[in-house]
Amino acid sequence: MCAAVVVKPPPLPISRDVPTSILRLLAPGVLAFFGWMVFSRLPFARRQHGRKMGIETSNLADAYRHGIEGLDASEWRVKGLWIFPVKSCRGIEVAEVRVIPSGLEHDRQFMFAEWKSNPKTGNFQWIFITQRQYPKMALITTEIYLEGENDGDLHITFPLKSRLPFLKQARTIRFPLLASEEFKAKYPLKQVGIWKEEPLAYDISSAVEAELKELSAYLCTKGPLALFRVCPEELREVHRNAPTLNEVGYQPVTGFADAYPLHMLNLASVRELNSRITDKIPKLDIVRFRANIILSGPSPFMEDDWKKVRLGAHVYYAACRTVRCKMPNVDPDTGERHMQEPDKTMRNYRAIDPGNKHGACLGMQLVPAGSNQHAIHSGHPPCR
Repeated sequence: MCAAVVVKPPPLPISRDVPTSILRLLAPGVLAFFGWMVFSRLPFARRQHGRKMGIETSNLADAYRHGIEGLDASEWRVKGLWIFPVKSCRGIEVAEVRVIPSGLEHDRQFMFAEWKSNPKTGNFQWIFITQRQYPKMALITTEIYLEGENDGDLHITFPLKSRLPFLKQARTIRFPLLASEEFKAKYPLKQVGIWKEEPLAYDISSAVEAELKELSAYLCTKGPLALFRVCPEELREVHRNAPTLNEVGYQPVTGFADAYPLHMLNLASVRELNSRITDKIPKLDIVRFRANIILSGPSPFMEDDWKKVRLGAHVYYAACRTVRCKMPNVDPDTGERHMQEPDKTMRNYRAIDPGNKHGACLGMQLVPAGSNQHAIHSGHPPCR
């Protein structure tokens, strides 16, 4: 009788490279997944429709020269044109734009507001926010994609707060440029505080509730955020130093701008200021001052005493000098605020207005001399 012999196969060799092999197999998929996650959050990942508004190469490439070197005093021109679709967010440089009674078309038509206590009344209400309180608003970008002549979409893109510094994400929200009757019926009119005024505006927050929470986390706001849009029938009347209805034939108005329809800067004036603080801010970006119209040609501060300005064939009233706050201390490229400059230096030598003896002045506030719409172009001559 033969005993049965069970022959066991030798154990399979266990390779120490198995984990490495698995990683090699999984790596492309993992990388692809994370790549898709990051890419899908970026604003350019979505297909854009229409013609993008703005110019590719800025007209302000030489803006950082100090003093008046390189400026031709005989060639006064509109050096740059800027619109800021969302108050206190990044703007768009354009080659030409339509001027309407409330300012430049598409300028300051949207605005973020925070639910907080009114310092005078103690009542809670929606109050506008700017880079004065939240300097990171400088990193909120705006883009306009046009369909036809005026219709299109506004894209607002802001960074997302992330615990992983290497994983940079962004969120984009979109709204139509034109406030159709359907749009007006969809969103309620609410009061929103802008300085001492409380105009009615469309509260469009319900369309972007989740996004507003993300933006609030990014900016570290104390209260909830809302997004408002100008109501064309509820524009704020401009008085104070503005020309009267009898002088210009219409009541000057503005949307969400601080005070007046248009803001103008002289490039030479900003260069002269920059020459005084090059040790602290070597390149003082003129965009910090958020002007709509930037001129080249006039000597520094020549604009201080202007009463009227002709740009091309159209006249504008110089209502008053622009009294500056500390907002130009914010670097538009980084969203970081300088502790002193340029505010400190401006206050030392630009407190020139008898109406505000302690406020530094730089630039002029303008009001169109008529209510008729017209176009303004970069390079528009002359400006005298």
